[in-house]
Amino acid sequence: MGKSTIVYVIGLTLLVGIALTNIGQNSVKTVDAYMGYYSTTQVHNIAVSGANVGTNYLLNRGSAPPNFGVTFFGGRDSISYIPDLPQPLWVTLRSVAVTNMSDQNGIQYRDTVEGVFKHVQFAKFSWFTESEINGYIDKNGNKGPYYGYADWKITGDSVWGPAHTNNHFNFDGTPYFHDKITGSLAAVLGPTANPVYNGGFQWGIQKKRPNTSALEARLTAAAGWYYDGNANGGKDVALTFINDNVRVQSPPGGGGMDTTMPITTLAPGGVMVVKNADLRIKGVYSGSLTVAAFSGTGAAVNKGNVWIDGSVTAKINPVNNPSSPDMLGIVAGRMAYITQDNTRNASSQLNIQAAVYCQNGELTAENFWNIPVSGSVNLFGGVTQISAGSLGVFNPGPPLQFLNGFSYRIHNDARFDSLQPPSYPYSDSYELVSWWED
Repeated sequence: MGKSTIVYVIGLTLLVGIALTNIGQNSVKTVDAYMGYYSTTQVHNIAVSGANVGTNYLLNRGSAPPNFGVTFFGGRDSISYIPDLPQPLWVTLRSVAVTNMSDQNGIQYRDTVEGVFKHVQFAKFSWFTESEINGYIDKNGNKGPYYGYADWKITGDSVWGPAHTNNHFNFDGTPYFHDKITGSLAAVLGPTANPVYNGGFQWGIQKKRPNTSALEARLTAAAGWYYDGNANGGKDVALTFINDNVRVQSPPGGGGMDTTMPITTLAPGGVMVVKNADLRIKGVYSGSLTVAAFSGTGAAVNKGNVWIDGSVTAKINPVNNPSSPDMLGIVAGRMAYITQDNTRNASSQLNIQAAVYCQNGELTAENFWNIPVSGSVNLFGGVTQISAGSLGVFNPGPPLQFLNGFSYRIHNDARFDSLQPPSYPYSDSYELVSWWED
């Protein structure tokens, strides 16, 4: 009896000891797990907070701010801005956080958050305006009959690519937007408006364009070929692209300079700038190019227009070959006109494979309200302009009936989502491309 009692007491003591040991170990593990979770959450929150602060400093600035660090919330965060040298308009924000606490191996808790940003590149927009009104001004500075009228997108209109206005859109019927559409103000809707936002929409977004002097300075500094109308008797100039070559004529109709040479010889860097004159273009181009025209003072105050005298297309067609190395930027300090040609008819096709940018004007058709029905303008690329250029006049019906000018189709060139022609305009502000959290 006595022996069994002793065995019972010893066994019970061992069981209680084992249980207490397990309880103690589990308690320690629970505390360690809690401390580990707390520390990893803390350091992650520090990294995210630092990245958000760094993002706020970066957005709407013309260049990346200096690197900085801050101590808060029981740790320290270092924010650095790393330029992406292959893409000079891109920058990576890196937020690296550490805490004052260490794990069981004595290693401090760390976390990293990165954001990739780039300057807003206007080549990516299929449609961009400062305001959705007509702003037609002729070559002499006279306003067209529809100047100041609201531009409405209606049933049958479509934009395949990003669209934006720094004001508000006007919609009626069922205009179609394949990619995301943004604007500073909410769209104004007509009585039958039911726009199709295939990629969604967002209002309250503003995108800043460069001022004229900064834009002209950038392009002039990059120009491999520079033509000054004042130094050439006030004459305009024409460029006719012939695959790898370009014909240069001044004046455009002949009777003066007329020479043909390789594009790479005329402009080794691919940038061609005209000042105090108008520029006329057409033909098939090769390579990555940007052509630009800017006005001047006095007799040249209404110059700086680009005239599209005929189709302007790439040697290797980007519509069929997205790997085409050929891309064109057309930059007009004032207006970009599609030249009037009364021989066109309803079946005519004018093809433009380019990103078009009008600093103080719009892409339009010369005398669009007073020319015959002229077929279609097929723009593979996009247009950025101060106002909403019109190409024709129509009766909305139903049925829709064109009365004068062109209809148009705009399709996004997907290459412009990440690339753009040399020195093509970009915003002084940044936008977020991607965000990564460890």
